[in-house]
Amino acid sequence: MMTRKAVAKIAIKQIRFFMRNVRTRMPFKYGVATLTSVPILHLRLDGELENGAAASGWAADILPPKWFDKDPKKEYENNVADLIAAAQAAAIAFAGAARAPQSVFDTWFDGYHETLAFGDDHGLNHLTAGHGSSLLERALIDAVGAACEQTYAQLLATNALGIDLGRIHPELRGVEPSQVLPAHPLKRIWVRHCVGLADPIRRVDIPAGDVLADGLPQALEDYVEDQGLAYFKVKVSGDLAADLERLRDVASLLAEHRGHYWVSLDGNEQYVEMESFQQLLAKLEASENDDLARFYERIIYLEQPLERSVALNPELEKGIREISARKAMLIDESDGDLDSFKRAVALGYSGVSSKNCKGLIKALANQGLARHYSAQGDAGTRPYFLSGEDLMNLPVVPLHQDLTHAAALGIAHVERNGHHYVRGLDHLSAGEREACSRHHATLYRALDSATLALDVRGGQVDVSSLQRPGLGSGFDVDDDSMTPLENWRFASL
Repeated sequence: MMTRKAVAKIAIKQIRFFMRNVRTRMPFKYGVATLTSVPILHLRLDGELENGAAASGWAADILPPKWFDKDPKKEYENNVADLIAAAQAAAIAFAGAARAPQSVFDTWFDGYHETLAFGDDHGLNHLTAGHGSSLLERALIDAVGAACEQTYAQLLATNALGIDLGRIHPELRGVEPSQVLPAHPLKRIWVRHCVGLADPIRRVDIPAGDVLADGLPQALEDYVEDQGLAYFKVKVSGDLAADLERLRDVASLLAEHRGHYWVSLDGNEQYVEMESFQQLLAKLEASENDDLARFYERIIYLEQPLERSVALNPELEKGIREISARKAMLIDESDGDLDSFKRAVALGYSGVSSKNCKGLIKALANQGLARHYSAQGDAGTRPYFLSGEDLMNLPVVPLHQDLTHAAALGIAHVERNGHHYVRGLDHLSAGEREACSRHHATLYRALDSATLALDVRGGQVDVSSLQRPGLGSGFDVDDDSMTPLENWRFASL
């Protein structure tokens, strides 16, 4: 374990926002949404350490439709406007909290709660408002790491960020971040391949006019053959007949190509009661189709089947516990507050997703809770856990920061879908692509003479190059190739 160093303190001097539009290479259908184009909101934070040293950091995420807020009355443009408003409110809150140098944790603690209060005043749910806070949090961590020449794992090991887990959860009083993390960050991470609701399963499923000739796999069959995948995340729609037919196709393909595999089943809030989801699981478990029965056996957990308005309703505890006794259940979209995982555990859930868009410190606290609850359980009790899920994290900032965080937490397999739905690094500038090639030669491979793609080999990605000062990107982002937020318009998508 690294020797504990002094807590770094940083004052925020300037925050700027930029946009970059991206089009998908194929539609990404999840839940009630189908994504074909999306903006990436970038945030640059410039600050100053207590010793006067300059510090700059980045954070970024796509702004997707109908994930943070599924209100049917809101159009996609409204979803984007809400997320931008939350980010701008967080910038004001964090800058106010860090007028003078203070720890990342203290700034986050004040800024997070103030941003949620802004959301409450403006009708934004906490998942939306919290996303703004998460951007500022990541940029602060990136800035401190770069200025102090420490990787994210080193910042956590020495607690240079001043994180006080007990201030979040009394159960974790006195617990250091290093005590809830592995001794070393992972060097390789398994890819859990996302199978969206509109994804072709076999090559023959693709109409001739829809075949992509862009050098990347398209059908699930291609991915399994080309990348040696072993983990899969399969979306379900809530339509029993359609889901069973599609899962039968997926199971048949995996039986042909994979001797051993593991699956997470993602409901994306498509159920408003337990009975329909229980019926799906019962049909899978009792199926006379050997492939489908084996598919059920290989399910490692069930992700957020229930709509968030009912997912943490105590009246559904009986059904949640009945399902959890057979397959672990976790919350994803319902993880809108610091105590969400705690409330979920009380109802019978076993896990919670880690997504950078929901906050890094929050995930660390959830990791602490998972270890705390697991240590309290009986020998036969299923351990509590964090999973790694994706918000279509794209290179360079969102993907690198997400993988860096997952490696530090020791999450062995992580959903990845950005490399599937977007063609490599086409959306980046030539300078950013060249820097990725030079600094992350084991994370990417050449796709053609002009661009790169994520290098998935044997079902894994090599993330060792992300152990760089800061939060994983390791070089300057080309903000000149992006549009300043004040000049960007939704109509440009």
